[in-house]
Amino acid sequence: MKTKAEQARNLRFKKGIAQGFNLSEIQDELYEISNQCADIRWIAEGDEDTLIAALDGNEEDAYEFRMMFSDLDYECEQISTLLNEEHVTEYFDDFFCRVAGGCMDILGYDTVEEDYFELTRFEGGLAQEESEKRLIRLTKQELLKAAEQCFGIASAFLNVRYKFDYLKATFDIIREENTSYLETIKGIENAYEKAAAQDFSLYGKETREFERLVAELPPRAWIE
Repeated sequence: MKTKAEQARNLRFKKGIAQGFNLSEIQDELYEISNQCADIRWIAEGDEDTLIAALDGNEEDAYEFRMMFSDLDYECEQISTLLNEEHVTEYFDDFFCRVAGGCMDILGYDTVEEDYFELTRFEGGLAQEESEKRLIRLTKQELLKAAEQCFGIASAFLNVRYKFDYLKATFDIIREENTSYLETIKGIENAYEKAAAQDFSLYGKETREFERLVAELPPRAWIE
């Protein structure tokens, strides 16, 4: 068993991939982005008034903002479907393993551990050579077609990643700006109900608490 494990480690470079830019990791990231888009869209739709208020009361902007996450979710699904097509997956990992030299770490597959591990620079070079051997078996036309497909997928994926980072950052800012404000409003609503239950007794603790919270509201609350 020990000899088999050593042999497996020595042959990891036979199946190399570029770390962070291979089919498996891209599929995982697309899946995660898709799930987060669905979650964010659900949050936005569940608290639509807050989103509209954060966008200066513009309902069209709020609707467009939600639709952006829906569109992004759909883009993730499209790319994932494309990545499952054989003519793309057959060359994708080899292609980017070969062209990623110096830009990304190279991982190799261990058949005993059934997992990828980071290769040394020397091993990474061997992995790139192995990928090159498989690629040069293609005709020039096949290689050009494979390159076109691979770069098309890469461009689409990076575009999705960029748009998600931008939209999520915007959403996080909106949510952060309104969280404390919403908590205050909800606190006032609770205080109002308690004071109302006591018929707003002039000297009641509940009424004084309600009046205190109302007095602490920022000026924008009375405008909105």
